[in-house]
Amino acid sequence: MSQKTIFGGVIAVILLGLYVYTVIMALVITSCISKGTDCKSYAKDDFTSGMTVTMATVGGLVSALVIAELALTKPGETPVARVLDQNPSEQAKSILKYTTSAYLVVWTIFGLLAFVVGFLQHPNILQPLTDIGQAWLGLAVASAYAYLGINQNKK
Repeated sequence: MSQKTIFGGVIAVILLGLYVYTVIMALVITSCISKGTDCKSYAKDDFTSGMTVTMATVGGLVSALVIAELALTKPGETPVARVLDQNPSEQAKSILKYTTSAYLVVWTIFGLLAFVVGFLQHPNILQPLTDIGQAWLGLAVASAYAYLGINQNKK
């Protein structure tokens, strides 16, 4: 793998980490606030404007990466496999397969949590969580369409 591929992968993982961190913080704060007066640990203000911007921006970037990769991947193939050399080693294939799978699973789990907790269970308690959960649903549908290659022109 090239240095460009490795650097891009590291950046993608860092962005995913920021997304996960902000979603976890939003979930914890929303869970606490939803308990009413029993919540003494967190307030809405504990989810800072920086966290709001980071969650929205990085969430969009991570989702765009997922959709773009799935759109370029043929159904049944491993996403990002095209970056490997012509004759990749089994170890390189395995690392790519597990890393990509973990990335997609983490994006799916935390997006789904944001959707269920922030949009379905506790809408408007913490608006950034509600917004990212609602956006994730549309992005998840778009990624499924991108991966499955649904096209009306197919015969």
